[in-house]
Amino acid sequence: MRALRRLSSYAQWIQKSKEHALIILFGIACTCVVVFLYLFQPRLLSNIDFKIYDTLLRSRSGPAASGSIVIVAIDTKSLAQYGQWPWPRYRIARLMDKLREMGALSVGVDILFAEPDRSSLRNIQTNILADFNYTVSLSGVPRQYTDNDALLAETLSNGPFVLAYQFLFGEPIERRCTLHPVNVLLRKEPEVPDSVNGLFKPSSVACLYQPLAEATPASGFFNIIPEQDGIIRRVPLIMEYDGRFYANLSLAVLLAAAKPKPMVLTVGQAGTERLSMENVEIPLEKNGSFLIPFHGRDGTYRHISASDILNGTTETREIAGHIVIIGATAPGLLDHFATPTDPAMAGVEVHANIIDAIRQGDFLVQPTAAEFIAILFIGLFSTIVSGRCNVVANLTFLFLFALVTVILTVFLFRKGIYLSPLYPILAYTSNFSLLSFLEFRREERLLREKTMLQLTTQEAMLETIANITETRDPETGGHIRRTRSYVKALAEHIKKKTAYVDTVNDTYIEHLFWSAPLHDLGKVGVPDQILLKPARLTAEEFEEIKKHTQYGKRLIDAAQAKLGDTSFLRVAGEMAFSHHEHWDGRGYPNGLKGEEIPLSGRIMAIADVYDTLISGRPYKEAVSHEKAVEIILDERGSQFDPQLIDAFGEIHATFRAIAEQFTDVSANESLHSINLKNDLSITASSCSHQSKGGHTMSTITTKDGTLES
Repeated sequence: MRALRRLSSYAQWIQKSKEHALIILFGIACTCVVVFLYLFQPRLLSNIDFKIYDTLLRSRSGPAASGSIVIVAIDTKSLAQYGQWPWPRYRIARLMDKLREMGALSVGVDILFAEPDRSSLRNIQTNILADFNYTVSLSGVPRQYTDNDALLAETLSNGPFVLAYQFLFGEPIERRCTLHPVNVLLRKEPEVPDSVNGLFKPSSVACLYQPLAEATPASGFFNIIPEQDGIIRRVPLIMEYDGRFYANLSLAVLLAAAKPKPMVLTVGQAGTERLSMENVEIPLEKNGSFLIPFHGRDGTYRHISASDILNGTTETREIAGHIVIIGATAPGLLDHFATPTDPAMAGVEVHANIIDAIRQGDFLVQPTAAEFIAILFIGLFSTIVSGRCNVVANLTFLFLFALVTVILTVFLFRKGIYLSPLYPILAYTSNFSLLSFLEFRREERLLREKTMLQLTTQEAMLETIANITETRDPETGGHIRRTRSYVKALAEHIKKKTAYVDTVNDTYIEHLFWSAPLHDLGKVGVPDQILLKPARLTAEEFEEIKKHTQYGKRLIDAAQAKLGDTSFLRVAGEMAFSHHEHWDGRGYPNGLKGEEIPLSGRIMAIADVYDTLISGRPYKEAVSHEKAVEIILDERGSQFDPQLIDAFGEIHATFRAIAEQFTDVSANESLHSINLKNDLSITASSCSHQSKGGHTMSTITTKDGTLES
């Protein structure tokens, strides 16, 4: 016995181990799916992640915008005074000369001068001659005033100016450009090949007009690449073109002001990591991009109208020692971008944010390796927790994890580190949901198995209880199975009829099915000398046997008193008490009439009489199915409910199929086992309706008398 207990315990341990292994396997698979989503960044999840980042950035209490950067704006005021854009380049030269004279530290120009100035007098002369064959005389005009580009080039060569160009991607275009590479030293990990640095590599460039490119002391690209949702969050700070390194306009302006030593670009196995200049370590993403820590909405940095500079109304101290960026801010000039802090921020404001962040050392980093490790750790942790704790504990852990994750994310972001909470929370919730679902299905399966076992046990007990009754009134278990099947078939048929649509449903049919075996439970209270009497009953004996309906109801009511009021027992009580009532009121025990009789009793009455007619008894032979149907149909409106009889007539073939399915194999042997002292000789098998004590009942006529069916 002890060995069997040990073997049973070992088998249970193996089963639990298999279940835990399966849970861990599913948890790992779910975590791998989340990792896959993190690596490939589907649009929906990326947009959610972007919204989280933007919300954190807007609520960030980082360093305030410094006053060392000034934006000289070609705004609505300037256009109103000096006319439409683009202006003649001599006016741009005058503007830049004034800024140089006022002591600007460096001046970045967020404008692309890609073509010659069409408003130059020399170009106007050439165009008029070509279009109208007319020569405009420029005699008397000083030579330096006939070429606006020459004036601008002269200005550029005398000051700390930085012009802009744009890198292009796609099909390479052969063109001669003068660019200004930056001096960068590479620091690579030993495993990184010399040709790999992770930077963007453009195929060509939209060049500056060559005389201007040659005159300016510095230049930088002004590529601003929005995310897939159209919002600017990062910009490439450095690119590689034709084997040399080029700086973003913002970085080039800063370099022109600071004049640092050569920068150092650190490259790891994943790509670029940081750019070092003087004492500043600028964190970069793997492709050389810089995450911009925007300090506010458009207008955070001081704007001075270009017209105020040209008119001389701006004080020198407002420009002296400042980094200046010239650019268009007027709405019609289409130089605005959506950012996390403003849906329409001027391009010059974006450059100001970049420059200011580098000068202040105010950086944001998103360590992807740490995010990847966090997803794996949280996924495995949640798998173990979800597999070993109940639902309440798992919900508590999930809530605490989400709360801690949000608090930690906000805390780290204020320190300049953005660890996306989206994918760790997704990993935890996915594992929790999946494993909870699997646990639910497992519990559902166990509950279903337990319920099936209980139903099987209940069915066996009901049949056993019913068989006790049936054994005393010698019938067989086939009668139980047949009558319950008749009841179910008839109920399912009338469920489709309008008269019963509000009464008969699947639950009611199930209650009928389980209640049917108890319809004659009260026979256990009838004395054997009456119940087993093979001869005709006396009036007193018949009155005694009629009490079985009351005995059955009493037994079921006692069960209800202990188990509580249940639909199953209520239907069983109604059926046991009323299945001998007649539609015309001549039944027993209460002489109920019509619909006063519970529906369950009316249904069982038909099923019980049909099975009695087609089944052999010690005192009668069975009649054929056709004869039984004929007898029952004749009782329409007298003994039986007319509508139920009509339904029975429609499906009586189903009754015959049920009777054939549950035939009593040993019926004849059972009949011979009863000692019939009167040696009954059944000579006829006909059904009549005779009155006993004032009650009409189905009877079987025999040689020696009649017995109740």
